[in-house]
Amino acid sequence: MKLEDMIMAVENRKGTETNFLTNMWGYMEMAVKACDDSAIDLADAVEALYGTKAGKADWSDLYFVGNRSIHAAFCTGEAQLRGFLAGNFNNGGWSFDEERCAKDCLDALRIYNLKPDGQPQFPYLHYERVEHTFHAGEVLHNMNGNDYRVLAALSPDDLLVMSLTDSQLIVGRGVKLYERYPKGERPDSDSMVTGIEWDHGVYLGQDITRIDFDILKQEYGKPDKVENVSDLRDKTRRNFWMQKNVEQKEGLPDRVRNAARDCLENTFGTSEPEVFDRMLDNGMYDGMYHAREEQKQISGKSR
Repeated sequence: MKLEDMIMAVENRKGTETNFLTNMWGYMEMAVKACDDSAIDLADAVEALYGTKAGKADWSDLYFVGNRSIHAAFCTGEAQLRGFLAGNFNNGGWSFDEERCAKDCLDALRIYNLKPDGQPQFPYLHYERVEHTFHAGEVLHNMNGNDYRVLAALSPDDLLVMSLTDSQLIVGRGVKLYERYPKGERPDSDSMVTGIEWDHGVYLGQDITRIDFDILKQEYGKPDKVENVSDLRDKTRRNFWMQKNVEQKEGLPDRVRNAARDCLENTFGTSEPEVFDRMLDNGMYDGMYHAREEQKQISGKSR
């Protein structure tokens, strides 16, 4: 069972709360009783539950006679599950009823090394490195329980990621992918978790507009490879706008902005973006690339 298919349930019976984990089949059994066989009410209950998966609501509710209700939600990930097992979503006293949990939910707890009280199940875990090429757009599970979306692969092991929990932007340094399973056991789909760990993270906040991506690339990225004219023009365009951004940035002293403008004029022959684009498209800067190619032919292969 995937964590996203697990349903967290809190039964409130006359003020006493009991937590348990169930699957869709178990939820439907409870919903049928709560809705008294009304197809319309049952459809509404299922729609409300799936609203928690889509982010439209935090919890859905089932109400029974006798001052009893059940609050339920699809699990969004390991961090939320740990919070549920720790009672972070309860009001006052509560207990966890393991006997009411669906078997596949308890199996999922084992895969993620969790006991029903949220504590680690196994004292020793084995980590095995997995070769992987990270790319922008993929979602990575961190062994600390959080999930991250890759915004950019700055280098093979340095990633710019966004936390799916709180939208925090982070540069993960030394990111590695691992398969984790209990030490001494044969790994299989019932005991293995695949996720990342990193050496350390550089936290950049949540406002992406305040991040200077050029500086990030210089600090953590690998050098740009110039293998053809298209690569050269891309690099030339980035260099132009690095200096143009300094020239346009408000709050900098006039001498700094003027120096950036002079540098643009000296390097590119213009500080106007429209003129630069025309010159770039017409190949006015391609000579830098051809000069390097000619130099390679003269010097031969490096020894």
